[in-house]
Amino acid sequence: MDRDNIRLLADIAGIVGSSRGPDETLQRIVEQVAARFGVEVCSVYLLNEEEEELVLEATVGLNPHAVHTVHMKLHEGLTGLVLEEMAPVFVVDPATHKRYKFFEGSGEEIYKTFLGVPLLYLQHPVGVLVVQTVKERAVTEADIPVFSAIAGQIAATVAYTGLAEDLRTVRGRQKPLESAPSQVERKTKKGLLRGIAVSPGIAEGRAHYLAESIGFDQIQDEEPKDVSQEIERLHKAFKRSEQEVLELIRAAGELSMEDRAILEAHAMLLRDRAFQKKATAFIESGHRAEYALKLVVQEYMELFHRMDDPYLRERSTDIENIGRWVLQNLFGIGGQQAGQFDRDTIIIASDISPAVLVGLRQDHLTGVVLARGGKTSHSAILAKSFEIPMVVGASEILEVVKENDFLIVDGTSGLVFDNPPQVIIDEFAHLKKEKAEQWQRLDLLRDAKAATRDGWEIKLGANIGLLSDLELVRKYGADHIGLYRTEFPFLARKDFPSEDEQYLLYEKIVRGAEQRSVTIRTLDVGGDKFLSYLDSPKEANPYLGWRSIRVSLGLDEIFRTQIRAILRASAVGKVRVLLPMITSVSEVRKSLDILEEEKQSLMGRGIPFDRDVPVGIMVEVPAAVRILDRLLRYVHFVSIGTNDLIQYLLAVDRNNEKVANIYSPLHPAVVSAMTDIVSTCKQYDKGVSICGEAASNPQCAYLFVAMEVDRLSMAPASIPVIKDFVRKVTLKEAKEILELALGMEDTKDVAALMEQTVESVSEGS
Repeated sequence: MDRDNIRLLADIAGIVGSSRGPDETLQRIVEQVAARFGVEVCSVYLLNEEEEELVLEATVGLNPHAVHTVHMKLHEGLTGLVLEEMAPVFVVDPATHKRYKFFEGSGEEIYKTFLGVPLLYLQHPVGVLVVQTVKERAVTEADIPVFSAIAGQIAATVAYTGLAEDLRTVRGRQKPLESAPSQVERKTKKGLLRGIAVSPGIAEGRAHYLAESIGFDQIQDEEPKDVSQEIERLHKAFKRSEQEVLELIRAAGELSMEDRAILEAHAMLLRDRAFQKKATAFIESGHRAEYALKLVVQEYMELFHRMDDPYLRERSTDIENIGRWVLQNLFGIGGQQAGQFDRDTIIIASDISPAVLVGLRQDHLTGVVLARGGKTSHSAILAKSFEIPMVVGASEILEVVKENDFLIVDGTSGLVFDNPPQVIIDEFAHLKKEKAEQWQRLDLLRDAKAATRDGWEIKLGANIGLLSDLELVRKYGADHIGLYRTEFPFLARKDFPSEDEQYLLYEKIVRGAEQRSVTIRTLDVGGDKFLSYLDSPKEANPYLGWRSIRVSLGLDEIFRTQIRAILRASAVGKVRVLLPMITSVSEVRKSLDILEEEKQSLMGRGIPFDRDVPVGIMVEVPAAVRILDRLLRYVHFVSIGTNDLIQYLLAVDRNNEKVANIYSPLHPAVVSAMTDIVSTCKQYDKGVSICGEAASNPQCAYLFVAMEVDRLSMAPASIPVIKDFVRKVTLKEAKEILELALGMEDTKDVAALMEQTVESVSEGS
């Protein structure tokens, strides 16, 4: 069997990040090992030190009913012998060995080889990995180094992620559930957090909190380990906050009387003994300093809110601001601003807006970890475009990670390692090296076509947001720029750019595309993309409110300015105009009227432009799907925005981690709707592209090939991966799989089909 250069840490990390519990994690690990090495049995036994016994926790090949029921003392069986000797044990025909112990109903009596390897973490035993085969020579002593290396990776996973503690808690073997260590305690002890992977890659660097993003809504209750230490932390945070306020007053000579009065009031409240006394009392009653502060701030705010005097009611905001100031100092981040980093840095925040991320982009920003956030938020999309590894939904990050901690962030599995031991650092160094070697192989496909084995070709484009992204377009061999998000340059400014400023930017983009077509989407703001200088109403649900084309048509002159700038840029290259979030024919007709009027204006002034510039619409809401035949009468092409289409079809806020499991591009309704969209476009001979995040998912891309989509557009770094995948499939087989998917009833069924299909395609290469 081929065992060269096999590393399982990436696979195991992905399993840990996506599994729903410790049982599933271990089971998927043994399944992965068994499949990878072609052995009939792979089992993991974990050590229960308190009972001095080994327990079968996961297996492939043995009777599933033996899991959790097979217990053996350390002096029993061949598995016990492994830990007794703290060394690998290899036996041919194990049933004849004097230490062999038979467990009724386990099913292991048919196997002719036994190889047991200790799971050791920092020389401490955590269990045993066992592989067994039917054929005597299927595994030999020569294989011991390979399985020892794998055992080391599994042991690191078991120990470092707290799997053993999780299992004991679940089954109540060691402690009753109510006295089990808290999730945060386990993760603090093990130094690992699990979030949602949204931008792939491995990042290393020092943690730096984005202070302005940290609020009380992320603070969870935890019992203090040392009450006196927590009280001391609180008093120091109050003192430091007071000093910072006084420094601001002294340093800012230009302050107005009103601003100075506000700061002096803040300093007075920070010196308020009653304020601190209440927080201290909450600590003494069993709360950590952060949560005690939260309780006091909430109490004071409610008190001010109940007052009749409007002025005093407004002072509740001051209380919240003071509380946040103290909170930041409790985290050790008071007074810090995110400027230029002089070392590799990983930003830690509750959430982050696209505008802030654009402003933070620099060489030493290596990764981002958010306590909240969604898989397809615009910040996540932007991070992927910037090639910055990002993990979101790491809800315990604020309780676990301290400022300046050394972190490893795996943007592929969603794991965050806090101050990891050298074994983890070394493994990720190996992974980075292997990833680089993989990219070297994929780079050979840069100029190749994305064509299936039976000759059907699809064009792969890049989604970009900034001028600097042109380098990535060339680097990853994009056929075209499938989506230029014009709002990102707007986000980085303090006011609307003028027509000439926009023209110069678009002209550089079009020239830099080097004869590739550029699809320029008109301003798409709203939702989670806010312009600070846009006087927009505060909305309860901004994703269903004033956004995208609604903003453009509501701000007529701003829209016309952008249209003129885009038209002028069309004179220097291949430009296509894309209108976002279309829901009605009237929106399209009104937009086209404005476009035509601005064409006439430019012609009257003798300014060159492409008079036949193609115009397309984004199909991303159900309304557009239902009237697509009527919309197609007015446009040249369609771009399917899967991120919003999935959100609106499934009634799922894509940034809400509570319903993140429902959001799926493989939901039968989504697959069916997209098939209908493509079919309608083909019927009316209109070009159709897919530019959402689903385009970079091989499982989805396989279905899009089957639908015969003309173009896919994605983050530039995803292009080589999808191109490599497309070149391994056939259109005929893809259509057969699509037919199967369209007949399925549930997301999990479609997902299982596509996982199996993609795995089969990849293994067949």
